[in-house]
Amino acid sequence: MHEARHRTGKPSSWWIRPRAAAMLAVATAGLAVAIWLPGRSDVASADVHKWDAAAYYGRSTFQDNFNESALDLSKWSLLRDDGGPADGGARIEGGELHVDRLLRTKRSFTDAFGHAEARIRVSRENGVWRAFAVLDETGRVPLGTLDTIDGGIDPTSGRTFHTYAIDWSPQTVIWSVDGKPSLRLQRSQPGGPLTLVLNMATDGQSATDMTVDFVRAFTCPTQPPSADPSASAPSSDSPWPPHSPSDSPAPSDSPSDSPSPSDSPSPSATPSPSASSSATAKAWAAFVSYQVGDLVTYKGVTYRVLEAHTSLPGWEPPKLPNLFAKV
Repeated sequence: MHEARHRTGKPSSWWIRPRAAAMLAVATAGLAVAIWLPGRSDVASADVHKWDAAAYYGRSTFQDNFNESALDLSKWSLLRDDGGPADGGARIEGGELHVDRLLRTKRSFTDAFGHAEARIRVSRENGVWRAFAVLDETGRVPLGTLDTIDGGIDPTSGRTFHTYAIDWSPQTVIWSVDGKPSLRLQRSQPGGPLTLVLNMATDGQSATDMTVDFVRAFTCPTQPPSADPSASAPSSDSPWPPHSPSDSPAPSDSPSDSPSPSDSPSPSATPSPSASSSATAKAWAAFVSYQVGDLVTYKGVTYRVLEAHTSLPGWEPPKLPNLFAKV
């Protein structure tokens, strides 16, 4: 029998082992709870490596697994917060990209339908588009109306990886997180080339540190991308995007009638200006579709809109002289 000595030096038999084991079990349970509690508000990250996206969507038209020693600049542009080219700000370690700049594909996707996904870890403000988004040919978020889906799944802690997906059609752009729809953009102008962008104003003002495992895209000119080329185009009542690996239900293209939750951005609650130039300047606000010639005020200064765009947090008029001019 093993023996243990106390401070008195007298041996005591190893009968204390069950009590020590119990204490160890309690401590282990406490540690597990301590680890679980901080991340309990996050969505569980999907194990995307066990799901073959190509088997569902077909051959990818764009893919980067970041297995090279440096960022492939034939695929990507690194940009400053003002949209200008950035010098540095990206490195690859262990098959993962670490980037603190905006990252935009050099390739434009002209097909009417597409699915893009990226596995990302980032701490950010609310808004799944901050992590992964699409831009139109003018370099702006496509014009339209945004609304959340089912409360808007939106993990922001940056503790774990999450798979962000974007499905687009001529009428809508839908964001999903770990297979669950989160945000819908009803496009006011159908179609048009799109590019992918990552790390867009993740702190509400500028890009921040982001880790990316992979980015890939699948497109089709006539219908949602599919591995079966003989598949017919979906009917008007078919779900889009299609069901994800988690088999969670996908929304229809029609806007949700339920109001957005108060703790997430609610673009639909913000009145949009008229398409024509407004004679009365209105206060600048995020998630508003502005047209050329609209007048807005910001901190007592009046600006005229130079290009049509949907405003986002961090796009205040003084920061974007290419979009706004002082009156």
